[in-house]
Amino acid sequence: MSKIISASSKAIKKLNTPQLFQGGLYLTWAASLLMLVSTMSGIQGQRHAINTIGKESTPSITTAQRLKDAAAGMDAYIAKELLLPSGQNQDAVKGYQERYEKLTQRLVAAAESISYGDKERKPIETLQLELGNYIAKIQQARDFHERGDTNNMVVAYRSAAEIMDQKLLPAADALDKVNVDALNVTYNKEKFDSGKSLFFIVISGVALITILIGLQIFLSKRTRRTFNPMLLAASAIAIAFLNYTTGAFLSASQNLRIATEDAFSSMHTLRQARALGYIANAAQSRYLLDPAFALNHEQAFFNTIAKIAKPSDGETFETVAATASASGYKPNFTGLLADQLKNITFAGEREATVNNLTTLGTYLAIDKQIRQLERSGKHTEAIALCLGNQPGQSNWAFDEFRLKANQKTFDINQAAFDKAIKQGFRDVDGFEFTTPVALSAIAILTLFGLLPRLKEYA
Repeated sequence: MSKIISASSKAIKKLNTPQLFQGGLYLTWAASLLMLVSTMSGIQGQRHAINTIGKESTPSITTAQRLKDAAAGMDAYIAKELLLPSGQNQDAVKGYQERYEKLTQRLVAAAESISYGDKERKPIETLQLELGNYIAKIQQARDFHERGDTNNMVVAYRSAAEIMDQKLLPAADALDKVNVDALNVTYNKEKFDSGKSLFFIVISGVALITILIGLQIFLSKRTRRTFNPMLLAASAIAIAFLNYTTGAFLSASQNLRIATEDAFSSMHTLRQARALGYIANAAQSRYLLDPAFALNHEQAFFNTIAKIAKPSDGETFETVAATASASGYKPNFTGLLADQLKNITFAGEREATVNNLTTLGTYLAIDKQIRQLERSGKHTEAIALCLGNQPGQSNWAFDEFRLKANQKTFDINQAAFDKAIKQGFRDVDGFEFTTPVALSAIAILTLFGLLPRLKEYA
């Protein structure tokens, strides 16, 4: 290496002043071209990553989660419908129909946006096929229910519930996983590529600035002219452009991080909690609908709730919510809401998340009353408490958790996600115009700065 440097030094010393000026000019153009390529490549890669995560992957994940949400909601509503005599629970009939319509709409959306081949296609096909089987079993249960044949109604509903639990919900989870895995791969690749692109941008920019400053110093020593206005202007543009590009690149990377790690991570967690809430709500109604398997449904209910949040021994939802309000709180419980509390980032997010715990605790307290009534032989009163929409009743408490607490927390993160993605696009906007203009200006200014000196030696 030292021999190469020594040989290069000797070769440079043999060059006369005009040759050195020409060499500096060509080096400036080469460095400008290198910076042009590095900047355009890096910015386009950054824009592609923002578009993939903001416009392609996350909507597909959200669709998969909403598929599960809608399917679980259908089952929760039909179980409520079957708890009362046929035709007496129109709210549940309406809720079932609304969830069914949303499920079919999202199935169409998922089928139209397949990006990963059979990994997505197979879960979607399972959802389409098994949804028909589920609806057929539900219709059988409704027919038996209308005739007052409770035993056969329960048997038909069991078959439907088995399809829901073993086919539909796992297929929705599989579709979600495919897209989440793809998003993680894209995001991790983007972080690596972003660092690599930024490195080349900075290196090429620093090389360009160094050459321009070196030319200015050499010109000052050889020609006794302290300043060359054209070279000074080229240097100023190079410094400003490198600063602007680096800042935009870092800002875009930061906004993508906020959208992915801060906002979307919470959105995904909250959507999972919402779907699990519907599954637990269905298990609560199954407990009253199917006494022969009441213990199984009761255990399923508590297992599902534990996935949302499970206080440690000696703690209750009330005590957890009271301590979780403090900034810097580290969750001493497990579940999705604990994960969410570890990712508090935005204004109002902590308060909204704590409200998830509070409303879930209220829902569980009412569920306890339902089970006490059922065990005391007060089946009708237990059903009334389970289906009631007034404050202090189960449907009311569940809606407080689902529609107010969970949705509000989700909306906070959705707004932050949208803002970060929008700002990310703004950060990388216009570089296709500004980059060639700025670097062409540097090349031209360098040429006109050196041309008079070259003519002097002609």
